[in-house]
Amino acid sequence: RDSFSGSLPPRAFYIYLPRGYAEHIDKKYPVLYMHDGQNCFETYHQDSYTGAWRAEEAADAIIGSGRMQECIIVGVSNGLSERMAEYLPPYASYRMPKRPTPRRKGKRSKRRTAPNPPIIGRADQTLAFYQDEVAPYINDRFRTLTDRDNTATCGSSMGGLFSTYIAWEHPRFARHHALMSPAYHTTRRADGAMEAVERMRCHPRPDVRIWLDSGTRDTEDSGDDDMVETQQARDALLAAGFTPGDDFRYYLDHGAIHHESAWSKRLPQVFEFLFPLTPPKNNPS
Repeated sequence: RDSFSGSLPPRAFYIYLPRGYAEHIDKKYPVLYMHDGQNCFETYHQDSYTGAWRAEEAADAIIGSGRMQECIIVGVSNGLSERMAEYLPPYASYRMPKRPTPRRKGKRSKRRTAPNPPIIGRADQTLAFYQDEVAPYINDRFRTLTDRDNTATCGSSMGGLFSTYIAWEHPRFARHHALMSPAYHTTRRADGAMEAVERMRCHPRPDVRIWLDSGTRDTEDSGDDDMVETQQARDALLAAGFTPGDDFRYYLDHGAIHHESAWSKRLPQVFEFLFPLTPPKNNPS
């Protein structure tokens, strides 16, 4: 764990170094940036919101079985109360569901609801933080491969939306992206379309590799983990020219809920896709 101050409020980084990093002093490693860093590692589960992804255990197992390149994993913490704004793209604004207003003492009037102010997306500022401050900090302190072909991002929910934003709006930062249970509904426009999905459909395809997934429930007895919205994103990617294979995977996790416990179970497959033992070729387009 390391602390960092920059253009965004101070936050912790959680850093995984592969086995043998200290011994192989001439070797450089690809880097995976994971959002919601306080939730990434079981070693620091006490810092997590509702449980850890156990990313270090997944990486040890997949690397050890020869299915993933050795890499450095950097969990970048979110800004807590600023998390949604930090991960929401600047082309979107989102109102949280209405909350009840407190009753005045002695009053028997019906409980009213007050609208929440809109949250304006600042993902452009968060991406600049990653690109211009976090990555140079990591590259100065660790033996990293710094090109985009050796850089990946991974996030869930709002973090999955943030990785979508990076892939489409700033693809020079990283080539490999995992979009897990992405919260595309937060970019819904007045006409009902989701701006994040429409950008996939209408903008030129960037040279990126995409893992996209969802579960089928928000909780054990409600919701669908944005399954329908994620399937619309899958269809938009196919329309944009992605084909299932080395550069694109879609996975529906039947019965899985919107929670770290479910993302943890899918993480070995995600890691194997992001940094396979044989690096994928560049997209000729």
